[in-house]
Amino acid sequence: MSATDAVSLPSGGSGMVGDDDQSITHRAYVQIRAGLISCRLKPGSRLKIAQLQRDLDISQAAAREGLSRLAAEGLVTIERNSGFRAVPLSVDGYRELADACLTIELPLLRSSIARGDFAWEGALLSAYHISSRVLAQVGDDEISMDAYVRHREDFHRILFARCDNQWLMRAWSQLYAQQMRYRHTFRELARYERGLHEDHRRFLDAVIDHRVDEAVAMWRDNHDKIVAFIEANLDHAVPQPARKRRTAER
Repeated sequence: MSATDAVSLPSGGSGMVGDDDQSITHRAYVQIRAGLISCRLKPGSRLKIAQLQRDLDISQAAAREGLSRLAAEGLVTIERNSGFRAVPLSVDGYRELADACLTIELPLLRSSIARGDFAWEGALLSAYHISSRVLAQVGDDEISMDAYVRHREDFHRILFARCDNQWLMRAWSQLYAQQMRYRHTFRELARYERGLHEDHRRFLDAVIDHRVDEAVAMWRDNHDKIVAFIEANLDHAVPQPARKRRTAER
């Protein structure tokens, strides 16, 4: 999909209480963010406000405000005289990003399990059931990939929700969004994760039983498997920028 192609993004509720302008702006932010994370808005592509306005049926002001929020999160860049552009993906440095995310996830996980109550356990089981069912149905259509992105993030947010350090949650949210863009540049990862179903079930059992050390060890092991898989396929999945031809010296 080129930067000038029409972009069909999923609809979503605002999740906010406020006037119509706030709701429309938040909806624009949610939909554009989903498109960036799932890479339906191609990494490195120019994000044209008029195009987004037509695709999302919103005002240009709402599209611009949503893009500005995403620029603050590091998913969009603002270029002088060129407007907004989706941040490109780079093969170099993926391991560093993934390990930074893990560094924050481990204390989030420990704290959330330690503080988790019955209501949290129920919400986590429900989120896992939905995300695992969606994963089993991921195919070649864009809608199923959008659902995969959305429900996987929902599960993670609930998993870490009982942590009482909101600074860690904010830092994780930004790193997670960046990492998810790599995860969804190719569909083979979803197929690979289906084969980890038993690992995921054992992890969830450890979490519900509050076996913190065991859950942390399994989380780290799953992280290593996924990172190894992504790195093995990254060269083929991430489009590399065209090299500029060097002008021959006279």
